[in-house]
Parts: sequence; C-alpha cells; structure tokens
Amino acid sequence: MLLGLAIAGAVFLIIALANRISVTDDILNDRFSFDIVKRANDADDLVKAAGAIYLLVALVLLVLVIIWTFRAMKNNEALGRTMPRFKPGWGIAGWLIPFANLVIPVLILQDLWRGSDPATARGDTTWRSAKGSALIGWYWAAFIVSNAVRLGATSNNDNEYTAKYFDDLKSQDSRNLAGSAIAIAAAVLAILMFRRLAARQEACLLAQQQAWPSAG
Repeated sequence: MLLGLAIAGAVFLIIALANRISVTDDILNDRFSFDIVKRANDADDLVKAAGAIYLLVALVLLVLVIIWTFRAMKNNEALGRTMPRFKPGWGIAGWLIPFANLVIPVLILQDLWRGSDPATARGDTTWRSAKGSALIGWYWAAFIVSNAVRLGATSNNDNEYTAKYFDDLKSQDSRNLAGSAIAIAAAVLAILMFRRLAARQEACLLAQQQAWPSAG
C-alpha cells in the first residue's frame, strides 16, 4: 500500500534531516574536520533528495485518497444512507479547497463511519446521529499537527554562512524532523482507518443483504 511507502519516505527524510542537524551542530560548535565542506554539501543533497521523494509520494497518495473517498461516498449512497451532509463530489473538492480542506475531509470520513454501521437499518434517516470514530479523530489531529509543525519551520533565506544561518537551519530541520515523525503516526492511523472503514462497509452490506426477504 502506498501509505507504507509514505512511511518509508518519511523515515528517509528523518534520517536525512538528522544527518544535516548533526553536521550543522558540528559547525556551530567548531568541530571542524578536513571534510566538513563535503559533509555539509552531501547533507544538503540528501535532504533535497529525501524531500523530493517524500513530496512525490505525498502527491500520488493524495490522488489515491481522493479516489478512495469518492468511491466510499458512492458506497454510502448504495447502502441507502439518504440526505448526506456532503454529496460524493465533495469527496474530491473537499481535499483540494484551501482552508476548507482542514475541516471537510474529516467530516466526510466521520459520516462514512456513521453510514457504515451494520446496526443501522437501510433507509434509516437517523444514521447521521450515530456515534463517530475516535480513530478518525486521532488520525486527523495527527495529520493537521504534522503539517502545522512543518509549515512553522521558517525557510532560511540568508546567504551569509554566519552562526545565525546555521542556528536557523538547525531549528528549521528540527521542526521538519518532528513534523515528519508525527506524519508517520498519522500514516499508521490512516492505514487502520481505511481498513476499518472498508471492513465496516462490507459488513454493513452483508447485514442489509441478510435482512432482505428471501425471494419466492
């Protein structure tokens, strides 16, 4: 599953960031060696490569999550969940609209959880009042926090290689490392969430089929 690759990409990025933090720390503490310039350049190149791989996987993953969300919302309709809060088209737009994508996707996921409750009869209009999922809540919290931490890492645009430059770089890399670690937790929670949602929809369909009167 691509989420596994996302975890691997995040681990690679953490290793690259930790390596550059180590090199930066050596520079700040005057622990120079004959190869310090090469180490610094290699550390920069590793972070750039790891960042590019992580971004590529994240973009592909976003496309697949959008497709999955749309199909799951259509499944919700097929299960007889009437008057949904969002139409399936929002399963696409909800992930892409700035600021709205901080709220709409988690509302959709919670509605998918409520709509896939096998104990709720087909056509029951009260399905949206069912209990939501703590797993989805924890996943979304980790996802938002990971992105907030990384966005809070101020870019270092200083071209002067002063102590302040390296101190800012170390701080930026530390925040990105922390954000990547939280992203791994979010990815693990996402794997559990998607699997449970898919299993619940299958169980709900089976329960509805068993409740249908036998033909003849």
